[in-house]
Amino acid sequence: MSARIGLVGWKENFDMSKASSFRNAALVVLGAILGGLFVASWERTAAGARQNNPPVTPATIQADVTRLKDITPPFSHPMVDVAMFAANLWFAGDRKNWPLANYYLGELRNRLGWEVRLNPSPKGADGNPMDMKSIFDGIDTGSLTKLKTIIAMKDSKQFAMEYKNLLEDCYSCHKTAGRPYLRPMVPVAGPQPILNLDPGATWPQ
Repeated sequence: MSARIGLVGWKENFDMSKASSFRNAALVVLGAILGGLFVASWERTAAGARQNNPPVTPATIQADVTRLKDITPPFSHPMVDVAMFAANLWFAGDRKNWPLANYYLGELRNRLGWEVRLNPSPKGADGNPMDMKSIFDGIDTGSLTKLKTIIAMKDSKQFAMEYKNLLEDCYSCHKTAGRPYLRPMVPVAGPQPILNLDPGATWPQ
């Protein structure tokens, strides 16, 4: 009787051990399959990345530089913004909208600084490089700073006078750059550009 019970117990233990071994083997096989799928997926991703990102060579670097040159805006681009903000500055001050005038003055100064960073040494009228930073610093610490103070004081009379001084400073730079035909003027209407279209204009000198 006890021998029979022992035989039954041994058989049950054997069956459990066999089932456990089967589960372990199944887990190993499943892990191997999943691992293989992961490796295959990673290799495909890496291969695709290599195709989408070719190796860097002198030729690819030169191609990138050429493309960047093609999409870089011209040096005159910031000056288009300067003209717009300068005109808006005048109308804001003329209408005594001092917070708006202060905003336009800040944007004007920002674009002038951008122009200097883009083109710090353009060729001047005499054929020699210009020191744009020194020119900008002179305007920045001169008429731009004075205008900021006048705007803070809300002084309409002084604003009109110093605005003209700013335009004269701008025109002095234009002449130094060999572009005397870029003659600024006090704008008289919103849509009108700040540049004087009259070929017979005599101001500013």
